[in-house]
Parts: sequence; C-alpha cells; structure tokens
Amino acid sequence: MKAIVKNSRGYGIEVKDIPSPVLQKDEVLVKVEAASICGSDLHMFEGMAAYEWVSTPVTLGHEFAGKVVEVGNSEHEHLLNQTVVINPYIPCGQCQNCLKGNTNLCDYGEGSMGKVPAKSLQYGFRENGGMAEYAAIHHRNVLPIPESVPIEVAGMLEAIGIGVRAIERANILPGDTAVVIGPGPIGLSMIASLSNYGCDRLIVTGLTKDKDRLSLALELGATDIVYADQENVIEAVADLTGGNGVDHVFETSGFHQSLVDAVRLCTKGGEILLIGISPKETTLPTSEIVRGEMTVKGVYGVTEKTMKRTISMAASNKYPYDKLVTHIFSLEEAEKGFEAGLAKDAIKVILKPS
Repeated sequence: MKAIVKNSRGYGIEVKDIPSPVLQKDEVLVKVEAASICGSDLHMFEGMAAYEWVSTPVTLGHEFAGKVVEVGNSEHEHLLNQTVVINPYIPCGQCQNCLKGNTNLCDYGEGSMGKVPAKSLQYGFRENGGMAEYAAIHHRNVLPIPESVPIEVAGMLEAIGIGVRAIERANILPGDTAVVIGPGPIGLSMIASLSNYGCDRLIVTGLTKDKDRLSLALELGATDIVYADQENVIEAVADLTGGNGVDHVFETSGFHQSLVDAVRLCTKGGEILLIGISPKETTLPTSEIVRGEMTVKGVYGVTEKTMKRTISMAASNKYPYDKLVTHIFSLEEAEKGFEAGLAKDAIKVILKPS
C-alpha cells in the first residue's frame, strides 16, 4: 500500500509502497478516507526540530478518519463498516493522569514532573499513522462518527478537538468576551467552535499578511478583527470592549509578544489559555497577573472525552468546520500539500488515498 513515510530526521517525506498492516488481536483495520496535515507534521517535514522523540521510520498522520474493514478479534465485529475517527493517544490507563481522565498527559508512570510530549501520543509519531491507504488501530482508539459529518471534516477532528479542549479548560459563558490570538488552523478552528457559544465579542488578532485568514475568521463567527502590525492591540481591544478588556484570551501563536499581550488584553479576574507552543522561554508580567487575579492555563492535545464532544459538535451542523478545508490532495501529491501548508497558502490540507 502507499504511505507517507518520514524516514529520517532530515528535510522532506517519501511517498512509498510499504506492506499492509498485519492486525493484532486488539486492533482493527481502517481504510483511510481522509487525513489532515497538522502543524507538527509540517515541522517534521522541515527537519524534525524539537521532534527528536519521534520514531523513524514512521508513517505520518495523527489526524485521520476512515472505515473499519477488518477486525483482529470477533468481539469487535460491531465496528465493521463503521466510519470512524482516530484518537491518536494510547494511554497506559494506570498512571495518575490516566486515573484523573487526563489521558493526553499520560507519561506511562514516568517523568510526570517533566513537561515533555506525552508518551501516550502514539499514532503518527511513535507508531504508524494514517497518511496511508490502511492503518492498524487499537479498537479503543476508533470512535464511530455519524454519517452527517463530511469525511473531510472527520479527517481533521483531532485538530479541531484541540480548540475544544481549550474551551473545556475555560470557564466561558454566554455573554462573555474573548480574543483569539493568531489566525492559524488552530486559531481559526477555535473561532468556529466559539461561534455558537454566545460570546458578546469574539475578536481575532493577526498580521497584515494574514488578511485572507482574518477575513475567513469573520465568516467563521468572529465579531471583530485587529491587525497587530497596524495598530496597538491593547488599545484596539480596549476600544472594542469599553475599556474593560476580555474575559478570555486564547493564545494560539506561541509568539513571545503575544504571550505578554495576552495578559494585558484580559480584564481583571480573566483567564488566559495558552495553546501555541513557543520556541523559546517567555517572561510574563507576573505582577500584573497577581494584581489582576488572572488565571493562566496550558492546553495540550485531546482526551477521548474531548474527541467525543468534538464529534457531537461537528454532527450538529452548528459549527462551520467545513470552511477550514482549503486544499485536497492525493497521497501521491502529498508533497504539494506540505508545501502549501508551509507557505501558509492553506488552512487545512486533506490527503485522500486514491
């Protein structure tokens, strides 16, 4: 079968023929129908910077969906012919984070004080993923989805789920105000997810070069856009909120100044959700955080509960997730998809086995 393989830690990928998976007794065979290119896939394409923990060679793809066509155990025959989305996390089920339901933080009982990529993050990183014609997946990691969810949307539900996880971590209520910093794929998916939460103001910030993405943000449900390189972001948000600031800031860029701005965009008693990963350490104005009684929370990955909530949201047809898909390529054309992502010509790129 054809697959997108990362053979080494250098630049690029390889589209190659590899043997079809041999099922273990706890696995099911998924015929992949849509796989999405994530930001981490782009980083690995560029040369694995900060991804030394990834196994190579490995078939990429941790955001994907398809149909179950074979099972390794008759007990799982109820899954046959079901369209499913894949949860890429395989938790140990026994560490303190698993027992708390935080399977996205599972460290297999080791190193929980080290804030490193979770050992539970497997498919597409440590085990072969879904940028292939077929994928062998543990039966617990396939989540059935309704037919009302377009397969292109299903293929990127894990990415959408990161924004949903941020909303789960937030204390957001109808009538609240929010800023999403950064109109990248995660930021835009957050706008789409927040579009039905009854926000009084839903503001997105970006740069002049992000003009098309910011325009899309308005289509997705943003009430206002702010160009951070054309005006003072703090003053602009103050004007939009009557000088109060916002209740919630969702920081998706990881850019140093944006992290600092996030503190100053918030009202006293507000909260900041950090979603973007910064390439360097950042100094936050802690005295302002203390005096404002602000809450700062990290957001990382998804849990099964998050994935199920995301599936329900997508199936409701109340969220414009389909507008996030801008490019569709075959596996053979995968390099074009990666290049479109790196050039920021695309929002979400979907790969479809031919």
